[in-house]
Amino acid sequence: MKSRFLCIIGVVIFLLPFSSLKAQSTGYSFHVGPNLGFQKWGYGSSRAALLAYHFSLSVDSESSEGNNIIYGDFGYHVKGGAIRYQYFQDLFGNRIKGDKFNMACHNLALEAGVRKMVGGEKLKTYFGIGARAEYTVKTDFEINKEYEDYVRKFNYGLSFIGGIEYSLGKTVKNGWQIKIAPDISKQIFVPAGILWYDPYTRTSYRGTEISTRNLTIELSTYIRLLQLIEYEE
Repeated sequence: MKSRFLCIIGVVIFLLPFSSLKAQSTGYSFHVGPNLGFQKWGYGSSRAALLAYHFSLSVDSESSEGNNIIYGDFGYHVKGGAIRYQYFQDLFGNRIKGDKFNMACHNLALEAGVRKMVGGEKLKTYFGIGARAEYTVKTDFEINKEYEDYVRKFNYGLSFIGGIEYSLGKTVKNGWQIKIAPDISKQIFVPAGILWYDPYTRTSYRGTEISTRNLTIELSTYIRLLQLIEYEE
């Protein structure tokens, strides 16, 4: 696990020289918005989407040309998936109308990466890549609560970002960003051989391995404040 994450960090470090060596400004921004969480389970099945939210604080260093940015981001992200049932059948055979049940993980995320800006002074588009390390502070499972004991606290992954940014003034920017954030590590991992109890058959059995990875799509709006740096000859 650690070697894979070091490889991700290595990719980001490799990209840093492409951002320019001389900074022109430092930016501070606050991001907030909705996100959709998806989970791909180890045995091949997918879950319904989890509608959640995120917010984060970012600091960045902009190149002298204003086209390349190194950024760091610290935020709170709700990730996971959901299960949708059309109906239930209780222990007495009664059919009950189904519902949607969320399986949410509340994660603190630290991210570093690079962005490439394209455009003029008033309006720019951008794309970039980052590496993430996350820590799960709490879980909120409305179903399959037994899996909460097997949530991994530390996770990591990549972030692919794109967006549009326009100027509100010399030192104020406003933008919209979309981020696709696949995890490389497993958020939930249940090893094979765990003893489970089935209330319907009233029997116990040894389960197979169960695991899942998060994939999150985030939409953010943000305000970016610039601290300009002037160099004297």
